[in-house]
Amino acid sequence: MQVLPLLSMNGIYLTFIGCFLVTLGFLNWIPAYANPAPIEILQPDGGQDLVKPLAAYLPWLGLTAIFVTYINIGAYWTYIELAALSAEVDPVWINKVLVWASFCSIIGCLFATLLSNRFGLGRPLLVTLVLMAVIVGMLANGITDTKLLVSVFTFNLLWIFIDVYQMSTVASVDTTGKFAALMPGAQGLGQIVGPNLAASLLGEDLGYQAVFMMCSGAALLGMLIYAGLYLRLRSTPQFSTPVT
Repeated sequence: MQVLPLLSMNGIYLTFIGCFLVTLGFLNWIPAYANPAPIEILQPDGGQDLVKPLAAYLPWLGLTAIFVTYINIGAYWTYIELAALSAEVDPVWINKVLVWASFCSIIGCLFATLLSNRFGLGRPLLVTLVLMAVIVGMLANGITDTKLLVSVFTFNLLWIFIDVYQMSTVASVDTTGKFAALMPGAQGLGQIVGPNLAASLLGEDLGYQAVFMMCSGAALLGMLIYAGLYLRLRSTPQFSTPVT
């Protein structure tokens, strides 16, 4: 965040290309094909039952939730700086907050793993989405230096939480691995729709208050979709324990 602004456009793109090339060495860690195996449930009488395949709509429901939550994420990152400037927050302070908040991504990954190992996927994701709705919604009442710091740092931390849990959830209900390729598309679509919805609200002179209320509502809607998904999975033997 400190170095990229000092580079030319060619320098920025070359930096991105170099980072992408580094990842090529890790591709061998990814299995070439999915290897699904039937899951057997032991019965009290010593017999075994094969678990029926999950409903086909569940991965689509997960992708829908990703799309909805990224409406919030896309709109927030597009307008948080402009909203802070509109509230007459010091531009130097805004830049410092945005730069240092990026380190929350690393912390978020570590804590997401620890929480998932202890509490599974469902509860941490639902709580995270509620917290995100709160820290975004509080900006609807105005932005100060302190609010900006708390909101941006917390948002960046929770954003990584959500990404880890969302992708893991879709992977859990997608036995083919095909939907993994659609997750970036769902994220990208949300990042397109979110800023456009926010721009429409601003075009109607509703102000940044309406933008952050919309972001908060999108986070809560995503939470409700995931809650429905997890309730459905609770009735499925192979997911009743690990997911929730």
